[in-house]
Amino acid sequence: MIGDRRWELFTRKQANITAEKERLYAKRIKENDDVGKTIVADTKQAIKGSITLADLLRRPGFHYGELIKYGLGNTDLQRAEKEGAEIDIKYSGYLARQQNQIDQIARQANRSLPGDLDYESINTLSKEAREKLNKVKPLTIGQAARIGGVNPADVNALLIYLELRKTHDRSEIPALT
Repeated sequence: MIGDRRWELFTRKQANITAEKERLYAKRIKENDDVGKTIVADTKQAIKGSITLADLLRRPGFHYGELIKYGLGNTDLQRAEKEGAEIDIKYSGYLARQQNQIDQIARQANRSLPGDLDYESINTLSKEAREKLNKVKPLTIGQAARIGGVNPADVNALLIYLELRKTHDRSEIPALT
């Protein structure tokens, strides 16, 4: 669908972003370095010991342009490559958390849902999810996750509810002596 030239440009861009992210995760500045002192003075945010350039980029209000300003950026990169590296680093925590939720839902996809489950009583579910789940009455977590209007946060809330319910049910079982 795309020509060789466009593909080559795309793969080069991706390789440059990957290489830059590796450099940003590896390169550290120390609080006592001249550049470290300047950054602390300008941003009013302490550097304890040392910090990676990636950690600097994660700070609110700190962007790749500041790395260039302090002589820490890669001036050979195109603007889109610098932005790509910055965006990947800034949002990596959110993406990892989202991936963990997806993985958890996938691992629990075959987990059965109790037939007597009253979704209306689970107030951590969105109103739309409660309505849809009560209407469809899914048999498993995987089926629940595929219902339109039931988002990943709802599935996560459902999993937490089931764990709490299981723990509560176990605590009501009298101990055998």
